[in-house]
Amino acid sequence: MSNTLIRSLTISAITSTVATAIAVYTLNNTSSAELAILGVLFFASTIITALVVTNNKTKTTSQTDQPSPSYINKSRETGVVKWFNTNKGFGFITRDNGDDVFVHFRSIRGQGHRTLIEGQRVEFNISTGEKGLQAEDVASAS
Repeated sequence: MSNTLIRSLTISAITSTVATAIAVYTLNNTSSAELAILGVLFFASTIITALVVTNNKTKTTSQTDQPSPSYINKSRETGVVKWFNTNKGFGFITRDNGDDVFVHFRSIRGQGHRTLIEGQRVEFNISTGEKGLQAEDVASAS
């Protein structure tokens, strides 16, 4: 179980116990069977609320994941790194057809510090970014 669910269930249990105790204090002429039913109803409603809230948080998190980009052509292209500014995290790749394409460090395969070296041969997909064509899923050419 996730920490959020455990936390929600704990809060639900405490809330239902406190609500039942308040009901017992204010309704001291009520039978114990009625109080037991009241306690179960409080507990059930708070558990249902906790589960709904936890489930909605999970859906919201997965919906914010970025969708995979739609590539202009499905085949990978090759080119040479024209320049790449490591400090700014972007540069340009010259495609084999001679056109230059923007590349951002997030589009480079790998984890951690991702960079390209001038003159490095790479393969990539092309997508349309905010300012035009952009290289995606960039990797060293084999």
